[in-house]
Amino acid sequence: MDGPTPFSTDSARPESGRTQAAVEAGPLALHLAVVGLGYVGLVTAACLASLGHTVRGIEADPGRLSELQAGRIPFHEPGLADLVADGVESGRLSFWSADDVRTLAAEADIVFLAVGTHDGHGRWQTNTVQQAFLDVVPWVADETPIVIRSTLPPDYVPTAEMAIRRIRSEHRRAHVPVLLNPEFTREGLAIEDFMRPDRVVIGVLNDPAGVGETRLRELYAPFGAPILVMSGVDAGLAKLGSNLFLATKISFANELGRLCDAYDGDVASVMSAVGYDHRIGRPFLNAGLGFGGSCLPNQVTMTVEAATAIGSPAHLLAAVERINDEQPIRFARRLFDLTGRAEPRLALLGLTFKPDTDDMRDAPSIAVARELVALGARPVAYDPMSSARRRAAALVPGLEVVETLAEALASADGIGLVTEWEVFRRIDWKAARLLTEATIVLDGRNALDESAVTSAGFIYEGIGRRHLRHALLTEAIVETTLGATLEADHVAV
Repeated sequence: MDGPTPFSTDSARPESGRTQAAVEAGPLALHLAVVGLGYVGLVTAACLASLGHTVRGIEADPGRLSELQAGRIPFHEPGLADLVADGVESGRLSFWSADDVRTLAAEADIVFLAVGTHDGHGRWQTNTVQQAFLDVVPWVADETPIVIRSTLPPDYVPTAEMAIRRIRSEHRRAHVPVLLNPEFTREGLAIEDFMRPDRVVIGVLNDPAGVGETRLRELYAPFGAPILVMSGVDAGLAKLGSNLFLATKISFANELGRLCDAYDGDVASVMSAVGYDHRIGRPFLNAGLGFGGSCLPNQVTMTVEAATAIGSPAHLLAAVERINDEQPIRFARRLFDLTGRAEPRLALLGLTFKPDTDDMRDAPSIAVARELVALGARPVAYDPMSSARRRAAALVPGLEVVETLAEALASADGIGLVTEWEVFRRIDWKAARLLTEATIVLDGRNALDESAVTSAGFIYEGIGRRHLRHALLTEAIVETTLGATLEADHVAV
C-alpha cells in the first residue's frame, strides 16, 4: 500500500508487527497438503503452519507459484505476508508445483482442496474442482481424508463424492473419507476469523469409520470453537446461507436508508436502535453502496438463477440482488446532480470493494465510475492500493486514475467517498478545502465525521442521512434571504 495522504490528521502508519498464533497445535502435529493457493488456500495453509503443522501448498499456476516461492504474496491481506514469512522461515510452510502432487498427497495426513468455483462472471463452475480430483485423488493414501474447502454449488455436493469414489475405483484404490469444511473468513480479517472462528462446520460426504471427522476434530480442537458435524449438503448450504443472510442484511439496510431519505430520517440512528434487538444484531446493518467482492454478489446471483431453474424462485434474494445493483447507480446520479454542472469533475475516494484488501471483484466503484462517465461527468479516482488503481483504469474507459489523494481533489467539483479506507476517515478537511473547489462531499459509506467536513466549509450528505443536507441548505437559504432583506432595508432608508 502506498504512503499516507498529506491531508491525514495522523500521518503515522501503524506497525503491522508479526501476527501471533492464537493457539498452538500442542502434541498434535500433522503433515498437511493444501491444493490451490488462492485466497482461501493460502490463508488456510499459513494459519495451519503457524500452529505447528507441516503444510505443503500446491499451486498449478506457475506465475503464482513463482511469486510465492520468491516470498511475494499475490494479493493483499493484513498480516498474511508476515505469517507466510514465519512459516517459510520455520520450515513448516513450503510451496510446490502441481507436478509434485503425487508424492505430496501420498505423504499427507489430510489433503485440503481449495480451488475456485465461480467463473468470474457471476456463475458457478466446477471444472477446477473436477481437475483437482483427477490430479490429486488417485495418489491420496488409503484412509487419508480429502477435505474440500471450496464453496460448492449445492447440487454438485453429492456429485463430488461420487466423482472421488469413481476415480479411486478406476485406480484400484480403496475409497477415502471425503468431507466438506467450508471457510467463513472475511477479506481484511481472514487471519483473525480463521484463528478465532465462531464455529467449525464439518460436512460428511463419505466417512463410514469416522476417520475424517476424528482427524478434523483433533485439528480444530485447540480453537475452542463449537464443532458442528452434519451432512455434506447441509454444510454447503450452511456456508451459502451465511453469505446470503449477510447480503440480505446489507440490502435491508440500504432499503431502509432509502426510506430515511424519503422521510428525512437518519439511518445511523435508526439502525442503532434496530441493532440493539438481540434477534437482529447490529453488524452488517450499514447503509451505503452495497456489497461486492468474490463471494456475496456471485452467490446471490447464482442462487437466484439456480432456484429459478429448479422451479423454486428465490424472490427475497432477487430483491436483495436488485437493491444492491441499484445502490452504486443511485450514488453516481446523486453525486452528479449535487454539483449542478453539465460535465463535473468528480473525485472518487476508494476503488476496492472494502478497505484492507486490493480486491476489485464486483467493486461498487466500477459501477459508480461507469455511470458517471455515461452521465457526462469526468470521474477521477484514488485508492491506496496501486494494483486497484491499475485494474480500475483498465476496466472503465473514461475514468482517470491518479497516484495521490491531492491529485484527485485538485479542481474537483464534487467528492464522493466510495471505500471507507482509514486514510480517508483521517482526512484533514480544512487542509483539503484549500486545495479543491468542490463544495459537496457525498459519503457513500456514512464513514466520515460530518462535523469535521461541514466545519471545513463543505456541504455533507450521507446515505439515508439527507436531512443533514436539508438542514445545512435551509440554514444557508435563511442566511442569504435575511442578508438580502437587511440590505434592501438599508438601501430603502
